[in-house]
Amino acid sequence: MSPLATPARHPGVVSYAGGVTLRGKGPRSSGLAALAGLAALLVADRAEAFCRTTTSQVPAGYDPSTNGCWSQGKPLAWQVDSVPYGLQRAASKQVSLADATKVAHASFMAWNDVVCPGGPTRIEAFDNGPLTTQPGAGGCTNSNSCDPAQDDVIVFDDTVWPHDDPYNTLALTTVTYGVDDGRIFEAYTEVNSTKQLTVQEPPPASSPAYDLQAILTHEAGHFLGLAHAADSQSVMYALYSRGRIELTPDDVAGLCAIYPPAPQGCACSTPPGSAGRPSLLFALAAGAIVYARRTRFLKKTSTDIRSSV
Repeated sequence: MSPLATPARHPGVVSYAGGVTLRGKGPRSSGLAALAGLAALLVADRAEAFCRTTTSQVPAGYDPSTNGCWSQGKPLAWQVDSVPYGLQRAASKQVSLADATKVAHASFMAWNDVVCPGGPTRIEAFDNGPLTTQPGAGGCTNSNSCDPAQDDVIVFDDTVWPHDDPYNTLALTTVTYGVDDGRIFEAYTEVNSTKQLTVQEPPPASSPAYDLQAILTHEAGHFLGLAHAADSQSVMYALYSRGRIELTPDDVAGLCAIYPPAPQGCACSTPPGSAGRPSLLFALAAGAIVYARRTRFLKKTSTDIRSSV
């Protein structure tokens, strides 16, 4: 069994009226971590503004809104049709388990309800019930130890934010994937609940609280394999915006690109995220078994959403 590599960190999201800058140094400062122009030659030439997370870590200072999507590595995708997630049973001092469950459901349903040209997507995230698991270094260290039903958890960090930039970071989603093929094995989301949060939608205009549904709808996109988008109106754009819970056509196009509808009349859909590849029904049986059971070398990538006002 191969060990797990050191988790890679990807840039996150901020709220800033004047646009995108480098990460702020102090409390409530503006900025998007790692957003400066870099390596335009590495960008795919494509019209869509959606971007996919890949097996290659995005360099510090890379801005998809300026340079386009990071195109190195293999795109990530779940290779199952149904993916579980769960709320940590303790939830938050600010947000009850019942309220958090409702918000998470609404956030994932925004993606579950996507209809592509030709039909619905071939991916669905479902609530597997409250979980007691706290994701840690001991889980999902290789493909034989991964258990999405136990480790695809949404947790709230009430006391201290254990990651970079606690003043601006609102949430962080960590995805564990296979290095060779980009297959997602696990994903979990941490919410920075040292910040004031609201479950009211739309949030009151006068409230300084952050919109939990907007945060989780964005993080659900990362959960499914999307990276930050170049379109400033997109849910996946790298700037937090209260009330941004409705997917744009570009968000929809991104999900449909990863999980296109099954071919008409075929009950044996191509694995999600592998459009254009032959269906597994027509793959050699022995090869399919080896593909399913072999131990994979895994890595983690984390993508956060940030805000400063």
